[in-house]
Amino acid sequence: MVLSKGHCSLALYAWFVEAGVLREDELAEFATPGSRLQTHPEAGRLPGILVSTGSLGQGLSIANGLAIAAKIDGVRREVAVLLGDGELDEGQVWEAAATTATLGLDNVVALVDRNGFQHTGPTEKVKLKEPLAERWRAFGWHVVEARRSPAEIARALEEASNVRGRPTVILVQDGTNY
Repeated sequence: MVLSKGHCSLALYAWFVEAGVLREDELAEFATPGSRLQTHPEAGRLPGILVSTGSLGQGLSIANGLAIAAKIDGVRREVAVLLGDGELDEGQVWEAAATTATLGLDNVVALVDRNGFQHTGPTEKVKLKEPLAERWRAFGWHVVEARRSPAEIARALEEASNVRGRPTVILVQDGTNY
């Protein structure tokens, strides 16, 4: 999993507690100087964090590199990347999206947290995203829309695992009309 929206690192660290990578009491170190638990994950500070986050828009390019490496190695490895909807303002995301589809990287699954907000305000007031599903389809992606629930996300991931020949994006939303 590539955490492109690194600002949600606290959720990652909570998951690391559940997985036994961290102890729960270590969460008190979050965002303190010298801590392994920075507001944006840093490579090498914890097992499994291979790249640092912070610059928006780079996660999909990193996922592409990992997916290409898996294909070169001859292994079926799905690479998931979590993107924020505000991050979609970055041109690099769309350059990477075009590359993913052009190369037929069917082992890439992008999950977009379509919560409608970004640092500077509502996403649609900062920069229009809609019609987002059609935009991804125009780039050659298989699109799955899911509501923000574990069952819906699991269903969407199952659908994505059966797609061949092109990448899949899962638009995870709460049903709001943006």
